[in-house]
Amino acid sequence: MKTKKDFLRVAVHTPLRRTFDYLPNKETELKILKPGIRVSIPFGKQRNASGVIISINSKSEYPYHKLKKINYVIDESPVIDSKHLDLLIWASTYYHHPIGEVIHNALPTLLRKNDNTNKYEDFFWSLSEKNSISNAGSIKISAIQKEIIKHLKETGEPINDLELKKIFPSAKRSLISLEKNGLVRKETKGNVKIKKNNTKENITLNEYQDTAINKILASINSNCVYLLDGLTGSGKTEVYMTVMENVIESGNQCLVLLPEIGLTPQLIQRFKNRFDVQIGIQHSGLSNIERLKHWQDSKSGKAKIILGTRSAIWTPLKNPGIYIIDEEHDLSYKQQSGFQYSARDLLVVRAKKDNVSAILGSATPSLETIFNANKNRYSHLILPKRAGVARQPKFRLLDIRGKKMHGPLSYILIEEIKKHLKEKNQVLLFLNRRGYSTYLYCHNCGWKAECERCEIPFTYHKSKNNLKCHQCGSSKKNIKCCPLCELELLRLGHGTEQIEEVLSKQFPNSNIARIDRDTTRKRNAMNNYLEKVNTGEIDILVGTQMITKGHHFPNVTLTAIIDADRGLFSTDFRASERLAQLFMQVSGRTGRGKKEGTVIVQTYNPDHPLFHTLIKHGYNHLSKSLLKERKSSLLPPYSHMAFLRVEAHNINQVKYFIKNAGMHLNKFSKNTLQLFGPIPALIEKHSGRFRYQLIIQASNRKNLHAHMDKWLQKLETMKGSKTVRWSLDIDPQDMS
Repeated sequence: MKTKKDFLRVAVHTPLRRTFDYLPNKETELKILKPGIRVSIPFGKQRNASGVIISINSKSEYPYHKLKKINYVIDESPVIDSKHLDLLIWASTYYHHPIGEVIHNALPTLLRKNDNTNKYEDFFWSLSEKNSISNAGSIKISAIQKEIIKHLKETGEPINDLELKKIFPSAKRSLISLEKNGLVRKETKGNVKIKKNNTKENITLNEYQDTAINKILASINSNCVYLLDGLTGSGKTEVYMTVMENVIESGNQCLVLLPEIGLTPQLIQRFKNRFDVQIGIQHSGLSNIERLKHWQDSKSGKAKIILGTRSAIWTPLKNPGIYIIDEEHDLSYKQQSGFQYSARDLLVVRAKKDNVSAILGSATPSLETIFNANKNRYSHLILPKRAGVARQPKFRLLDIRGKKMHGPLSYILIEEIKKHLKEKNQVLLFLNRRGYSTYLYCHNCGWKAECERCEIPFTYHKSKNNLKCHQCGSSKKNIKCCPLCELELLRLGHGTEQIEEVLSKQFPNSNIARIDRDTTRKRNAMNNYLEKVNTGEIDILVGTQMITKGHHFPNVTLTAIIDADRGLFSTDFRASERLAQLFMQVSGRTGRGKKEGTVIVQTYNPDHPLFHTLIKHGYNHLSKSLLKERKSSLLPPYSHMAFLRVEAHNINQVKYFIKNAGMHLNKFSKNTLQLFGPIPALIEKHSGRFRYQLIIQASNRKNLHAHMDKWLQKLETMKGSKTVRWSLDIDPQDMS
């Protein structure tokens, strides 16, 4: 093989929609180079960069003498195997996003650098022969070192280095000192025997769970996609785990995606209690070293279960056996910035490429997923009743028009809470707005406290006595009086803080907890709250959407939806679907134990058909109605969409660019695509930038994608492209 005829096609982290050709250097033999290997390359005028080899070709579109040589090879073997690289290339093509950015997004942070990252060595700490504090008495040790020794003694088994440093964040120097003094020892994983807390519960499956499991296992070695459509509390997780047991027994791995980081610790513990295998974790709450460790263990096949949020879709597996996505309808599976991909849709594509089955689980499946099941693209498995002795909750629409209120809570609801607390039960109140008041308003002149960068009202946070914009995150000191007429401002609207305050006055002897972004910023805060709920330490739980996703509260017998009307009159065509999903997910937190549950829905629109359809007939019945509406309007899933989003500080630059972009697309597509707009985004201004969007619609997917690449290349060179930010969102889920 002549070196002169061989070219390395390399993907580089750059917004340019192309790859770059390089030559191997003199020290590099082509036989060690493979697609998926990282190389250091000269890039641009003054910097070196890392890139990933996409392919090795015998031809290049560029003259040989103009091509640069690579600096050196970073990896001995590919960090991305051929199947995984194929998935990344497919994602880049489908979402029309630069391949270099797609690959950069998929790699752990420590593998994005222009150097060789040593393989993480998994090691454990345990007590040495001087294994008690009394034996260590002759050696001067610090308070933190005493705590570490005490913890190791109480645990009674070696503890992973990363896990120990989570408990004692400043333990690094202390451990080194203890090791020097012979009080603790460091061991590699191969020398350590770890006790597993393997305590499988004795659970009796119902007939529907049995049927679902048998159907999935019957085709476990082929590519099938299953919609596991089960009521909240119907035992979907048990179906997952039984299938996973069979997959693990056959020597294969399981990838499980969750919508929220907050759900991860609970499921990890549940899996640890059930499975005697290594579990890999992938989510943004981990350190860079932790993510690399779990990534490598998954790639090597050591981790048999990989559990994570959206980004876990990129985790490489040596022996994939089953792919599972829980709460598949959840909006958090769609990346909303940068590389805007859908983890759910990619899971289905990845399963097909790897020839394994995928399970999409939800009590409220997305209309797209139901549509695919109706078309027999997915096998529809239904769990129509709750597992065990749990029953469906009773619903009560509470018309609060003209009713006596305690802040946001009606007098009737307060009385119902008293009844449930008297019977030693727990109560959950849901409101998807944090803070105390949603805006400050002058009754005299109409002045409102607004964020100048977003032109939306500030939210008043009483706990910090400040005003905060929930759009861009900016904040300022609280304002008591109108700056124009100096009269005291009115606080209108309500959030979770105000509910907590009202409850504290009405129930001074009850333990009340508020779970929202403000109260769960610290590490493990969410898990600590959930533990207290499950141990009965908390009587009343107030929360936002964070508490609706998959949590199991067996002693909650009353759930109240405080403001059920939000979303009823939105201009977003998905609003009814989102509201119905939220309604059913919140309701599903109650009555999950032996006691019957009640759901109270506070509303100013008690006659709205959406509420009555959900309560009388359930979510699946409503979804049929919503699909009919979508079909008559030719909206997704009966058509396919893309959004061009453009933003800039100067609104005229935005309008100029997006208008010309639409004209060019019409020209390329010869008017075969439907264009709507340009129109302002639902939230027109964000962080000082004006935001407009062009909606692109096609009757079939092929037509939508046919002209995109040529159009995007034109946009990159079009006048005004450097003065605005623009992005393309394929299959958009959010119109804001």
